[in-house]
Amino acid sequence: MAFTPNYLLTEPTNVTLRSWQHASRMFSDDQFRLAPKLAFNFHVAFSLNANALRDASLVQNYGTEINMLVKSTDLPKFTISTETLNQYNRKKNIQTGHKYDPINIVFHDDNMSLINMLWQNYYAYYYADSTSALVPGAYNRTATRNFNFIPTNYGLDNASTLPFFNSITLYQMARHEYVSYTLYNPIITSFTHPKVKYADSGVTENSMTIGYEAVSYDSGVVTAGDPIGFGQEHYDQGPSPLVGINGPASINPSFVNSANVTNNSASFLNNLIQTVNGYQNTATALAANSTPGIITDTGAASTQGVGGLQGVTFPQANVPPNTVTGTPVNIGT
Repeated sequence: MAFTPNYLLTEPTNVTLRSWQHASRMFSDDQFRLAPKLAFNFHVAFSLNANALRDASLVQNYGTEINMLVKSTDLPKFTISTETLNQYNRKKNIQTGHKYDPINIVFHDDNMSLINMLWQNYYAYYYADSTSALVPGAYNRTATRNFNFIPTNYGLDNASTLPFFNSITLYQMARHEYVSYTLYNPIITSFTHPKVKYADSGVTENSMTIGYEAVSYDSGVVTAGDPIGFGQEHYDQGPSPLVGINGPASINPSFVNSANVTNNSASFLNNLIQTVNGYQNTATALAANSTPGIITDTGAASTQGVGGLQGVTFPQANVPPNTVTGTPVNIGT
């Protein structure tokens, strides 16, 4: 923005409204390419080692459901270690290393206790305490006994050599595309069961903190099963009730072509037109004094219609006699 002293500025009396397009197009152009991502468009996939599970059905029957019970999660966090050196009286910053900061994952505490079962399998695999506690006398006071009196194993003495989690992959999704973050050799550094109290009618949740050794990135197009487990279980996969002008196969209710979101800006308007037309074709009469209309692409890119979109004509209700209507005015771009 150029700097101009206030005394050189004058206020014109014939301008009361400015165009919104400069601010709007920043986020809406090219199918919202630069618009901020929505926080709730995410997915988490846990890769569990079946050989480390006390109950193998946890993966066989409920593997994808565990992914869907994540309530919130952090994305990877990094801390870069630096040091300031004195290079001939010049201050020089150098990197000495980096570390992966732990992330926190919060789960719904489901009625089936599926997440509780996940923790029980993890705890019983790495630590012998929960199993040893069931042995009579295992936790009697043994401080004054001989060493051979201890009947069971404790702590990490549980012969757990394989990792419980193969990996954990976090997905961010937007415009039918995803960016993924895969955490390698993840381990649980803390686990918290929910707090319960009579004075609270809210839902409960479990939370765990995850440490990891490396991160890799990937991206792709969202389909059923990619991200892992997404769109496969407990999802409505029924066909849309909308009907296109040339039959059910001629309409894409998603508004966009999911095969190539980034490069399909030319087909966006056509998909939008077909979707709205499909809806109106399935509707009954709108009102006694109006008829269902059809949105058409006039092909005149330089003509701005009533709806504000160039080259697009929107349906208008039949106007009763003796009715005053406003005249559309192009206020400029």
